[in-house]
Amino acid sequence: MLSKLVHNVNGKSTKPSLLIVGGGIVGLTIAREANLSKSFSSITVLEKENKFGMHASTRNSGVIHAGFYYTPDSQRGRFCSKANELMRNYCIKNSIPVNRCGKVVVTRNSNDEQSLEELYKRGKANGSDISLFTKEKLSKYEPLAYTYERFLWSPNTWSASPKYLLSKIIQELKEAKVKLINSTKVSSVEPHKVITEKGERFFFDILINSSGGYSLSLAKECGLYPPYKLLPFKGIYLKSNKAIKTFKSHIYPVPNISQPFLGIHTTITYDNFLKLGPTAIPVLSPENYSLFEGLDLSITPEIFSLQISCLLSNSFNFRDLALKESKYLIKSNIIKEAQKLTYYKLNDISFDWYSPGIRPQLFNTDKRCLEMDFVFLRKESTFHVLNSISPAWTCSFKTAQYVLDEVLKSIRT
Repeated sequence: MLSKLVHNVNGKSTKPSLLIVGGGIVGLTIAREANLSKSFSSITVLEKENKFGMHASTRNSGVIHAGFYYTPDSQRGRFCSKANELMRNYCIKNSIPVNRCGKVVVTRNSNDEQSLEELYKRGKANGSDISLFTKEKLSKYEPLAYTYERFLWSPNTWSASPKYLLSKIIQELKEAKVKLINSTKVSSVEPHKVITEKGERFFFDILINSSGGYSLSLAKECGLYPPYKLLPFKGIYLKSNKAIKTFKSHIYPVPNISQPFLGIHTTITYDNFLKLGPTAIPVLSPENYSLFEGLDLSITPEIFSLQISCLLSNSFNFRDLALKESKYLIKSNIIKEAQKLTYYKLNDISFDWYSPGIRPQLFNTDKRCLEMDFVFLRKESTFHVLNSISPAWTCSFKTAQYVLDEVLKSIRT
């Protein structure tokens, strides 16, 4: 029982120590929430890189999602609407640059219309601020967008700066004397102790694992063997090389709702640049940003083996997805796909490749499909945040509240 961690010394209870492994947006917001709770004697965050948030936390689109893509029975569905509000309010309160552009989701055919209706129902069930309109009203929200019959309007789908947001949270944690330690990679875990690659030892009463693409590996190191394997996907964007103030809102297609990817779309950044993307290209490691960059031989063989298996069986249409997405390695194909959404001639804009991000997607080995939701696991004094897929960035403040509530309930029972 975690309650045993709260000891009595001379009739007074002592607070447990908290160690967080992973210094991305999720780990840092958990540290922030833990500090606000005043429930811990010390809070330490370990990050393997020389800076915090170097991966998905600052390599995402910066879109604050509104929560209508996800089924109401999922954590993503339950979290996202409130998470959207929490992140928008944090940005406003702390003067973090935002673009309050909103988003339209448009259709291209009658099949899309059916999926659009499903997204609307999900949004309403999830508490999202969302409206369903006929195409006659589209010009009010985005005159440059094209739709078949109807479209969704999401006023709270804003853009923010991931880097400014992360910097503000880090500043807040430093001022609160939370220990932020970088360039420190955990190699093994023992009861109430982690050992780093440098041989350092960090002791803890409670450990929270929020290490992104390496969360599953660390969970296994803690003695958990859930029915998952890592199957990462790379998202590549194109970004205009100058600000484009022509568009009023994001333009998204109706996605294949059986997959967790949203398709090529147009995104307005917080500072009015235009981004096209992202792709969903299979890669061989959670940090495999280019052909040989970031390959991790400790996990690449297992990922490659899983990819071959999924190609042969076409599990969750993986073969079809991989073939379709591979064409987006060519810049003109991304532009061509995005052009289906808008009347604006995208070829008139000069685009450059933008820093790719990698989705630490899990594959459910029991069901032979992609895991569509966040995964939270616990073993003894360790808690694990797995499958931090979109909208993990948007949901970070809400995820932190949820994880801390679960930890504190365990301590008190």
